[in-house]
Amino acid sequence: MRKYRVLLMVALLGILILPSCSQGVLENIGTKTAAPIAEDNIEVVAAAENDVGQNSEDRLYPEQIDTRNWIRAESTVQLPILMYHSISEGNNLRVPREEFQSQMNWLRENDYYTLSPREAFLVLTENRMPSEKCVWLTFDDGYTDNYTEAFPILKEYNMKATVFMIGKSIEKSHHLTEEQMVEMSENGISIESHTINHLELNRMTVGQQEAEMVQSKDLFDRILQQDTTVLSYPVGRYNEESLRLSEEAGYKMAVTTEAGGASRDQGMHALHRVRISPGLSVDGFAALIENASRY
Repeated sequence: MRKYRVLLMVALLGILILPSCSQGVLENIGTKTAAPIAEDNIEVVAAAENDVGQNSEDRLYPEQIDTRNWIRAESTVQLPILMYHSISEGNNLRVPREEFQSQMNWLRENDYYTLSPREAFLVLTENRMPSEKCVWLTFDDGYTDNYTEAFPILKEYNMKATVFMIGKSIEKSHHLTEEQMVEMSENGISIESHTINHLELNRMTVGQQEAEMVQSKDLFDRILQQDTTVLSYPVGRYNEESLRLSEEAGYKMAVTTEAGGASRDQGMHALHRVRISPGLSVDGFAALIENASRY
C-alpha cells in the first residue's frame, strides 16, 4: 500500500507541474536563431506537435486567390516592382514619410491593385491580372520604420506589400523584431528573404551562396509558419550560379536592382525593379510607374 501511495503522490505532483513546464517549452518555440553563419546550418527549432497536422497546409498557404475574374493580357505583362528601403530621411535610400504617403495616395486614386508575392507570380507566369493596373510594393532590409511609418499607411489604404528581411538583423537596432514581422504578415505585408548576412553573392563560393539562401528560407519558414518563396539579392549582386541556386533552394522568384519593369522574359530569378528615390514628385512617380507597365 505504501508503494501505491508514493506512486499516487508522484502522479499528482506531475499533474500540478506539467502545465508550467509545457508553457516554458512552448514559449521557446519560434525563438530566433539567425546567427551570422556562412556555411554552417542554422538550428531550426521543431514546431510543437499541435502546430502540424490537419491544418498545416492552410497555415503554410493561407492566401486563397480567386482568379476567375482576372483579366488576360494580350501581350507579355511587364510589371512595376517598386523598390523602397527606409521610410525616413537622410540619404538616397530613404524616402520621407510624406512622400511615401503621397505616392500611395496616387496609387489608390488611380486604381492600382497592390500584389502579394503569390499574386505577382501568377501575373508574371500566367499573363493574367486582377486589375488593368497592378504594382508590387517591396522594401529591402527590414528597417523598423517599415513597421512604424509605412505599415500604418498601407493598412489605412488596404494595400499589400513585401519586406525582404535580413536574417541576422532580426531584433537588431533599427530593424524589425519577430513580433513586428508576425503582425505585419497577418495584415497583408509579406516577409520574404534577403539572405542571412546581406553579403554580395557574386563574391561568394557556391556553398556559401547556397547556405545564405537555404538558411534564410528555413528561418523565415519557421518564424512565420509559411513557405518563403521570394529572394532579394543583397545589393543587387548575383551571378549565373545565384540564378540556379535560388531556384534549387525553393524560391519561385528572385528580384534584382536592375532598373525597369519586371517580365518573365528576364527569368523568374532575375526580375527587374523600379527604384524609388527621395525628392521624387508625384508626377515623376507616376511616370516611373507608367513607363514600367505593359499589359
